[in-house]
Amino acid sequence: MKQITTICAYLFLFAFILAAQVDPLPVPPGRMVDIGGRRLHLNCSGQGSPTVVLDAGLGDSSLAWTFVQTKLAVTNRVCAYDRAGTAWSHDAGPQHGLSKAAEDLDRLLKASGEHAPYVLVGHSWGGWLVTVYARRHMKNVAGIVLVDSSVGFDPPVIEKMPDSVAGGPPSGPIMIKKATEEDDDPFKRLPPESYRAYRWTQSLVRLPDVDDPYEPLTTVQSATRGNFPLENKPLILIAARHGEDLGDDTDKGKTIRSRILSLSHSSKLLYADSGHYVHLEKPEIVVAAVHEVVDKTRRH
Repeated sequence: MKQITTICAYLFLFAFILAAQVDPLPVPPGRMVDIGGRRLHLNCSGQGSPTVVLDAGLGDSSLAWTFVQTKLAVTNRVCAYDRAGTAWSHDAGPQHGLSKAAEDLDRLLKASGEHAPYVLVGHSWGGWLVTVYARRHMKNVAGIVLVDSSVGFDPPVIEKMPDSVAGGPPSGPIMIKKATEEDDDPFKRLPPESYRAYRWTQSLVRLPDVDDPYEPLTTVQSATRGNFPLENKPLILIAARHGEDLGDDTDKGKTIRSRILSLSHSSKLLYADSGHYVHLEKPEIVVAAVHEVVDKTRRH
């Protein structure tokens, strides 16, 4: 009996130590919206029309917009969300590429009751997605802000990602892995609670944004081919000086910027003295760009 008691004590101690090494599933800051058999996480705050919709880069979540959303919510209705399989949003299964992600966004906005028109703000990969969405649902779009996004005019090398795990986000504790060892990790600028949640999102094994490495580029190029229907609706492109080719003063950089700006007759180029994550390093530039698009929309 004494031996059994000792074993139980060791097991209890082991369980206690293990529990201390994991963090519980972070509570989603927004709400879970059913889009037809799956639920996506949507975090909205503030009031005012048009509604600003924030779309993060590949592998990132709504947490990346923490600074921008906080500032915009003072004067605007602003919503950040997580694509299928990202952070709190349920996975969509295999072959869920850019085209289906754009339709997910449409279903999410309809199901949530967040009314058009929308000012779409897309960082990097999110810029691809909002461009595809705009092509298909232009009547809902008031304007666009692209944050260091090439919109497919500078094709990256996209490798096939691991098969995703179906069934939605995990239901128990997750051992957090450090996202990066780099001292200049822009996500370290986030408030402590948001940064802990961000590290949790990076520990998830699902990377379902791209299943077919050819589909995203084909989809976005199809969306931007011909006369893009933005017409006189405002578009602002923010190019990071210390990002990729988009902010360079090379012939390639100039060509990419020119092609993006041609998507609207009312376009504008802004530069940010930052790396790729402008919204974390220089959020005031993104906020100012959104305010400018919103003001133009309200005047018209």
